[in-house]
Amino acid sequence: MKRLALLIACFATLATTSCSFMQSAASSDPVAQATGQACGTAVQGLYSSYHNSGTIDLSNANNLNNALALATAYSTLKQHKGDQAYRKAFTTGLIASSAGLITQANASAFVDKLLATSGLANLNTEKVTQTAATAAAVITLLKVLGK
Repeated sequence: MKRLALLIACFATLATTSCSFMQSAASSDPVAQATGQACGTAVQGLYSSYHNSGTIDLSNANNLNNALALATAYSTLKQHKGDQAYRKAFTTGLIASSAGLITQANASAFVDKLLATSGLANLNTEKVTQTAATAAAVITLLKVLGK
């Protein structure tokens, strides 16, 4: 009888420990990971554009969307900069979606640099829309010149 009670106690302890381990593994912040993935995708898109043309064309809707996604990820990361679990989940998503640009080796440096960037703080949907409209107007005006 004592063996049965001890066996049940051991089983209960094992079950509790396993559930708690699984819960902590499953509770890594999915929002942070999704934000990191959006950031990685945006970085990959901007890098590809920059790599191909040597510049970031702000009249290109994809570049504007990627810049907005990067700014949004920056803003969210900045709000959670002291939360190491958030940062870890963000970095996991970032690495997973950056098409090899961001790796375990350079991810920490990239996130540190991202957090230190101030130019992304003022970018929002309204400003992107205004920038896109302005760029389109300027391009239309320049096309009149025929060059």
